[in-house]
Amino acid sequence: MKIKKLFPAIILVLFVLCFWQRSAFAKDEWLQVRSKNFNLIGNASEKDIRRVATKLEQFREVLRQVLNKANFNSPIPTTVVVFKNNAAYTPFKPIKANGKTDKYIAGYFQPGDDVNYITLPSSGNDFGTIFHEYTHFIVDNNYGRTNVPPWFNEGLAEYYQTFKIEEDQKVKLGWLQDEHILLLRQNNLIPFDTFFNIDNYSLHEQSDDGVGVFYAQSWALMHYLINGNGGARQKQLYKFLELVMKNKTSKAAFSEAFQTDYAAMEKELKNYLVLNTYKITGITFNEKLTFDTQMQTLPLSEAEAKAYLGDLLYHGHRFGEAETLLQQALALNPNSVLAQTTLGMVKMRQKNFAEAKKYLEKALQNDSRNYLAQYNYAYVLSREEMDEGGYVLNYSDETIEKMRSALLKAIDLNPKFAESYSLYAFITVVQNRELDEGINYLRKALAIAPGNQWYLIRLAEIYMRKKDFLNAKNVAGKVFDTAADSTLKNYAQNTLKSIDTYEKQLEAFKNSQNGTSAVTTFQTYNEQTEKPLTEEELGKMREKLKLEALNAVLRKPGAGEKRILGFLTKIECGAKEISFIFKSDNKVLTFTSKNFSSLTLISYEEKMSDNQFGCGQLKKESFAVVSYRPGANANAKTAGEIIAIEFMPADFKFLN
Repeated sequence: MKIKKLFPAIILVLFVLCFWQRSAFAKDEWLQVRSKNFNLIGNASEKDIRRVATKLEQFREVLRQVLNKANFNSPIPTTVVVFKNNAAYTPFKPIKANGKTDKYIAGYFQPGDDVNYITLPSSGNDFGTIFHEYTHFIVDNNYGRTNVPPWFNEGLAEYYQTFKIEEDQKVKLGWLQDEHILLLRQNNLIPFDTFFNIDNYSLHEQSDDGVGVFYAQSWALMHYLINGNGGARQKQLYKFLELVMKNKTSKAAFSEAFQTDYAAMEKELKNYLVLNTYKITGITFNEKLTFDTQMQTLPLSEAEAKAYLGDLLYHGHRFGEAETLLQQALALNPNSVLAQTTLGMVKMRQKNFAEAKKYLEKALQNDSRNYLAQYNYAYVLSREEMDEGGYVLNYSDETIEKMRSALLKAIDLNPKFAESYSLYAFITVVQNRELDEGINYLRKALAIAPGNQWYLIRLAEIYMRKKDFLNAKNVAGKVFDTAADSTLKNYAQNTLKSIDTYEKQLEAFKNSQNGTSAVTTFQTYNEQTEKPLTEEELGKMREKLKLEALNAVLRKPGAGEKRILGFLTKIECGAKEISFIFKSDNKVLTFTSKNFSSLTLISYEEKMSDNQFGCGQLKKESFAVVSYRPGANANAKTAGEIIAIEFMPADFKFLN
């Protein structure tokens, strides 16, 4: 009955979708306008698209002159999509957390690792959100979110988002934001000792009211530091940023730059708000900021328009809708490299790696000099053998060679695309080889994109592999302190724990090898006879201490867990779970896990550091301690859920 009831509704939805797609393209003329720094496409009029281009170029140019030490030459291109009206725009507006379209949004800036998208209707005159996010983009591109305190980042973006220009020549900066002023009148200021210690993560964890006050106070403080007292503190503001970039703590940098403390600055801001005489910065340029003569207009085919819109939806994580448009683009133009490349990435997100590689290989056949197709091909290969948590044990030599080849081509074609360097560094982590080369590549990536905190996490992982624990902790700790989202913060925290555990275990193991231990010590003479020990006696003592040390550093079983000693012989990777086959006391046991990332993998066997193993029969059985949680059913095919694998020397045994 349910199927019969739903079937007409499904037909209706498909009809409406097809009707919308036909109506959106059948009568529209799509154009492409290339300005000096932006690529614009749209089904709006040429005049409207050029107007949007001029507005963006003017904002960028003013920001470039005001922030004259900042680098505005970003390696990430920005594509602007200008829709003819709000109705045409609505299907491409972002989706809220509740799954519904944000109907009231007037435009948005969507940053990406490979392309930024700006979208808006031609009738839209509210560029505030776009200017706000573009300011963040410039800050991240120059300084990195890890380094810049949230009050500075948000305050600067709030300050510049009110940018206005008249007659293409008269600029107004720091326009008043009435809603901020009203909010600060209705609420007490956040105490500066608290305000300056709010990091990106705690900011995002606050209530909407708390976030609102923080944004208002950040705007007010930035407004005061730039315009208050005749701009007396403006140079100090950028001195503060310079000191923070030199790794001074925010509090120390504040004291040195502003020559005052938090309490005194809080009093200054309160006085500024009470006076209610906000100065707006006016700049009149000698020549008009016009860019029209630098623009080029070209017709855009329906296939190209659909490819762009499909790519926009893909970057918005709307993979099903993206696939529909990309397939339509390829039906119109089977050789569209953009459609092939993006559809390959869509298929990868859908875990269809065979199809993903097929589309990317076609893209490379059509344009081998497309750096993004080269990079994405390597990226798909890297993801194919990963679990849901992004964990991979190893790659085959053939896969490694394909990935390296594609990435080196991508780097040669576009040396300023940071993701290629990061992925190349990831290969060195997986192989546990050429780690110095991996560090070098990550430094290149961070020089291009200092705001990418995942690059820093990878750098910390390589430092840990190199046993450079101090640098590993410093880098991972910095990410943990400044991460904005819970995923990154938790990953950084787990990385710090792994670094600490590895350092302690390595130290304990070295002590056991050197004949010393935190558990026990021994003298080089026999206490009963007071004679020096023979080499044979010393050897036995060292073996005893080694076993004691290894038993001492073993992971302690948790509640309800057990552990056994045996040989790992095979790993079977299924669609829903991974099975680990062990031999112990002439028994063959199977343990399961949902993914690799939930496992603790530790090696106390030096030869294991260069050993790689993955799904399938292992070339060599590995001696290990297995910690597991027994299943409730004694007759089940599996012995339980595996928790940890600790690889041990061949002579290891449990001590009572």
